[in-house]
Amino acid sequence: MHRKKKIFILIVLALLLFIFSQNLLTNFQNYNSTSSNYYIERSYDETLSKNYVTAIYLDYRLFDSIFEAATLFVVAAGILFLGNSSRRSK
Repeated sequence: MHRKKKIFILIVLALLLFIFSQNLLTNFQNYNSTSSNYYIERSYDETLSKNYVTAIYLDYRLFDSIFEAATLFVVAAGILFLGNSSRRSK
């Protein structure tokens, strides 16, 4: 039973990798530089930051970064919780 579970997880991961790679290739072929031009032309006027990376990271993507960190924290806490509970049950 344990071997079947590992095989199932590998198949699901391979399927997700395939879907992700197909989506990435499709989006890369349709890429245009309008968004990068927008940030280059307007980042100083909108954020008053001389550095483009800082302007994008701390102004345009601030909430995205906060939620990414929160999601990472929840996932890490869940993994630690599940890892500790499986050790106690043995």
